[in-house]
Amino acid sequence: MKRSKKNKNHSRQGFTLLELIVFVAIFSFTIVGFISILISITKVQVKQGAAAEVSQQSQYVLQTLQYYVERSSLIEAEANVASSSVKLRMTSLAEDPTLIFASGTSVYVKVGAGSNLPLTSNQVAVSNLSFVKKSNSPAKDSVSLSFTISYSTQNLQQQFSQAFSSSIMRVNAATFDSNVNPNSGGTLILGDSSNYWKSINGTIYFNGQNVGISTGVTSPTQRLQIAGGDAYLSDAGSGVILKSPSGSCYKLTVTNGGSATTTAMSCP
Repeated sequence: MKRSKKNKNHSRQGFTLLELIVFVAIFSFTIVGFISILISITKVQVKQGAAAEVSQQSQYVLQTLQYYVERSSLIEAEANVASSSVKLRMTSLAEDPTLIFASGTSVYVKVGAGSNLPLTSNQVAVSNLSFVKKSNSPAKDSVSLSFTISYSTQNLQQQFSQAFSSSIMRVNAATFDSNVNPNSGGTLILGDSSNYWKSINGTIYFNGQNVGISTGVTSPTQRLQIAGGDAYLSDAGSGVILKSPSGSCYKLTVTNGGSATTTAMSCP
């Protein structure tokens, strides 16, 4: 009887096979759960890193374009025509012209005679870069920009791309460092009847169809109004053509003796 009791107490000191199996199963499920959570967190971090890189470089491209467009005096492009580059004329000779363009999968800026400077790194790839000049008369012109930027990776977990679009308006007035010449067809017009230029060099002023010469005539009330000086015809024989109430035209000139004389002529 004593031996049987001793053996019975000894059998209670270890785990049964069933208990070991249950323990291993619970432990395995716990480890798998922790690993799944770790993998999910890692995927999110990797994705967020790619998104942050794309956002940072795209914002740098947009800020650079805004910096130069707002300071430009002219957007040298045909209106409403998409292009992969934009040429900006600048008031500073050191920056003129400034060119922003795409080459391969990168965006570059070339300022004046300087070298091509990359605006994006090899960590991202830029595609579908498009610039469109928008004419907003009587307001200043603007540039509409659109592009897609993707994170450069072969890892499917890191792949991320985003499309961007923006519109930036010039702030500076147009400044020219050379002659402003019309085309050979003679079809271009400077200004229009509803939005006329106020002044040229602070000497010639416009008010609708009226023209004033001199700083004293800033709002002329007549077709031609002169103040602060004389009207001088330097060519001998030239004069002023006047039209009579009957419709006949006469040229008013002066003789060598200083007498005014009129000569009948055909009306222009």
